[in-house]
Amino acid sequence: AGTAKASGGAISFYNNKTIHIFTNSGTFTTPGSFSETCEYVIIGGGGGGARDLGGGGGAGAWMEGTSAVGNSASFAVTIGAGGQAGMAGGTEASQNGVDTVVAFPAATVTAPGGGRGGSPDSPHAGAAGGSGGGGRGNRAGATGGNGTGDPFPGTPGTSPSNGWGHPGGTAANPGSAGGGGGAGGVGSNGNIGSPSDNGDGAHGGAGIQLPATYRNPASSVGFPGPGGGGYWLAGGGGSGVYPSPNDPGLGGGAGGPYAGAGNGAAANDNRGTPAAANSGSGGGAGADGSPRQGGYGGSGIVLIAYPT
Repeated sequence: AGTAKASGGAISFYNNKTIHIFTNSGTFTTPGSFSETCEYVIIGGGGGGARDLGGGGGAGAWMEGTSAVGNSASFAVTIGAGGQAGMAGGTEASQNGVDTVVAFPAATVTAPGGGRGGSPDSPHAGAAGGSGGGGRGNRAGATGGNGTGDPFPGTPGTSPSNGWGHPGGTAANPGSAGGGGGAGGVGSNGNIGSPSDNGDGAHGGAGIQLPATYRNPASSVGFPGPGGGGYWLAGGGGSGVYPSPNDPGLGGGAGGPYAGAGNGAAANDNRGTPAAANSGSGGGAGADGSPRQGGYGGSGIVLIAYPT
């Protein structure tokens, strides 16, 4: 229990910190008595998984750091939407996730959205984003999209100015598509489809576990991750299979789905799994047959904390 010094988002109290969690766009507002160095984690919307043997969607960039906020401040928090899924007969290509933006008084922080998975329509490569989308299967030169973020060093802390993010996986030809990149690791490359080497889907890249500041047991923020721990976000989407059926690519890495990322389709009667809302993770991709549909990327999220 506690009394918040500022308003905006869903407010909780944990380990002598006040935490504001924005799952929708809003405003962070402080009174005249406020003067704090605020910690933050800001994640862009995840990229959409592509249809019909497409690549998995990449995660939104992970921005982490601190910003001084003074009295009588009021600034916008804009949550980026997850990217559109690729669909046959509708929106053919999937779409990148949307940037998440926090207009801190000292300096605006923007977390780019994740890259879409490569689709049957040219270009077949995954798109660049905070983390890149996976390349489309069965296409020569279908590389994974570049991640605009830097490689994650393995421990939480202040991110570089471009955040953390990784490239998507390159597709196999013939074979499955690449997995989407995650904020914590690269997307896996596609697997060759042949009698001796099944074209299983490629796993998405790993997400990142939130710093200890935000790991309130009473909070529902974040998703399961490796080893059974919670509070994971921003994983890459898995790719579909070739030929169908086969084992799908898993969201957020082998053993998943982790970090709320979407799995790829296991067979031609499945669609790629959407990423969870406010995960910042990529959507899973479709397999090599009907219904040829991927999964939506997960929307972004913003967490701001200061001493209670």
